[in-house]
Amino acid sequence: MRWNRGMIIVLVFSTIVFGQQKMLTMKEAILGSYKNLKVANLKQLQWIADSDQFCYVDSLNGQYGLIRGGAADSNEEMWLSLDSLNSRLQAAAQDTVRKFPRIQWLDRHSFLFFNNKKLFLYDLDQQRVWLKNGVPEKAENIDLQKQTLRLAFTSGQNLYISTGVDKIVQVTHDSLDGISNGSNSVHRNEFGITRGTFWSPKGNYLAYYHLDRRMVTRYPLVDLDTRPAHLRMIRYPMTGMTSEQARVAIYHYQTGSVTYLQSGQPADHYLTNITWSPDEKYIYVVELNRDQNHLRLIQYDPLSGKPLRTILEERNDKWVEPEHGPLFINQDEKRFLWFSHRDGFNHLYLYDLSGKHPKALTKGLPDITRFLQFDKSGKYAFFIAASPDGLQRQAYRVKISGRKIRKITSQQGVHRVKPSKVGSYFLDTFSNHTTPRIISLLGRRGKVKRILLTAKNPLSAYKTGKINLIKIKNPQGTLLNGRIILPADFDPHKKYPVIVYVYGGPHGQMITDSWISGWRLWFQYMAERGYIIFTLDNRGTNARGLAFEQAIFRHLGTVEVADQMAGVRYLKSLSYVDSTRMGVHGWSYGGFMTISMLTRRPGIFKVAVAGGPVTDWRYYEVMYGERYMDTPQSNPDGYKEASLFNYIDNLKGNLLIIHGTVDPVVVWQNSLLYLRKAIDKGKQLDYFVYPGDEHNMRGKDRVHLYQKITDYFKLHL
Repeated sequence: MRWNRGMIIVLVFSTIVFGQQKMLTMKEAILGSYKNLKVANLKQLQWIADSDQFCYVDSLNGQYGLIRGGAADSNEEMWLSLDSLNSRLQAAAQDTVRKFPRIQWLDRHSFLFFNNKKLFLYDLDQQRVWLKNGVPEKAENIDLQKQTLRLAFTSGQNLYISTGVDKIVQVTHDSLDGISNGSNSVHRNEFGITRGTFWSPKGNYLAYYHLDRRMVTRYPLVDLDTRPAHLRMIRYPMTGMTSEQARVAIYHYQTGSVTYLQSGQPADHYLTNITWSPDEKYIYVVELNRDQNHLRLIQYDPLSGKPLRTILEERNDKWVEPEHGPLFINQDEKRFLWFSHRDGFNHLYLYDLSGKHPKALTKGLPDITRFLQFDKSGKYAFFIAASPDGLQRQAYRVKISGRKIRKITSQQGVHRVKPSKVGSYFLDTFSNHTTPRIISLLGRRGKVKRILLTAKNPLSAYKTGKINLIKIKNPQGTLLNGRIILPADFDPHKKYPVIVYVYGGPHGQMITDSWISGWRLWFQYMAERGYIIFTLDNRGTNARGLAFEQAIFRHLGTVEVADQMAGVRYLKSLSYVDSTRMGVHGWSYGGFMTISMLTRRPGIFKVAVAGGPVTDWRYYEVMYGERYMDTPQSNPDGYKEASLFNYIDNLKGNLLIIHGTVDPVVVWQNSLLYLRKAIDKGKQLDYFVYPGDEHNMRGKDRVHLYQKITDYFKLHL
């Protein structure tokens, strides 16, 4: 075997499979992880309020329902069966449930759940159920205030509050097209935005987004379900064009009045990460300029709407991307933790509103990927961090007063951890790419006290390929994570075709040391049929520090393709790779990368399948596009360099482009324009659409999609 200069490969782990006969069907590969190939799990595993007891939903002794266990002993019992719950619902003249509902603990003895948009309370001591609240059938964006059990919700453009059964207050009364209130679709859900309403801790106030999109270009989507077809207009702000304007309003529950925060100009800045202080005296907003290189955390008075002071500011010559607001330490309204990349990695900093300088709590670790919680005393914070190479996720505890960090988990792989409120025990859900799932109860120092679940390999009866995690050095000397799946009947003396699966964009890490599931079982489907499947995380993806991610700034498709070529050189060095039969496939940003790799490095790939591709960043939306590319007006050379239209002359081999006709994320215009320009230049390509589908195909459409992709590779590769 020949090795290219400047290239390193490290075999991290592998799975070896002997003597298996079954092969995946396409339906199993795409949908099996939700059906017969599902990895066993403990549904709704969680701690019971602030106790050291936990619960989950499963079967026990012939019954199915809510099971209770204790951290201090190994006894587990059926606490509430589904049959018992339904009998209580029937006794209360309410509809029964087909499966155990998702619950939220109110205290150690009672929980809340929804059924048919009605809110119920179940008391486990009294074995009774009460109807507490509800919203209309067409209600959306439902937001529960747990102390008062009030429900905020939207219907159409307006915001409402249900204060009790059949008691509804209308908060807003807008009718103009382009105005919405309380919707969670704000700033296209960038900046960590997942909801549009924000109850104050005691329920005296409700903050919400008032969004004005009237100035944003109306964009046509064609619905085919009517005769004739009709246009459905959406608001889609493309890079460099007029963006939406958001305001934050405060509804005062006692008086019914509304106050708008005076967030000032320019009106097209971004208002993100809305957070109440624990005492309800203040509300905090992270304000980000449209250039996305300057943020300010501002404290507001909710009564007057006036800004009181700027708590902190951050700038970066490329971008800052707030995804979290201040994390107040339990009920302490003066101290909070703050996520920041200011030292090059995503770390937690302690801020004191009394004026003390911020303190770096997690300095020295790689990227912190998730904050978990504080313990009940407020002395410790728990979080998840990536490993230095980005492959693993481990749980840690930091002492807030002393910055002493303790690692809780240790087994190599990906851990999802739930600390008890006291912080003495942890529920750890773990996997790596050889281990489907192990759920353990850990003690204070991370020692396994007992195993709650060891999931069997659902693919044990199937012919599956050997998986290797590898590291490849790019020409700049940066180690890149990759994964190679060898054919199920691999013979090192034969030569095999390769399919490179690529994403390559921000927040798009593909390679972690975790179990492969979901539609990605298609990788094993193809390995069963004699293909090598290869994936590489290039610079620009996440969990490797800010410099690694920001290397793509203003030049999308350049650094990423260069790194992917390091992967290609590695593949060509393998004696069992047929370098004349290499294909590439990706979706969305991966679709952009697929065509980039095909046409910016012509002659390498014989076949390419690009799904929902961005073809020119001028046709993508403001929030995401301008973060990484600036505007077309300020970065014309970068946009020209990234535009796939400028490489159509290099189009060789077989290219299939696939798009949903009503895609609201990467609008259909992207691939249609590419098709038109290819025709103009006399270039042949294949094109397939999914009528009525959006950015991703689901259910049977996704099975059809991957059969289409598979057939294309079989025909041409």
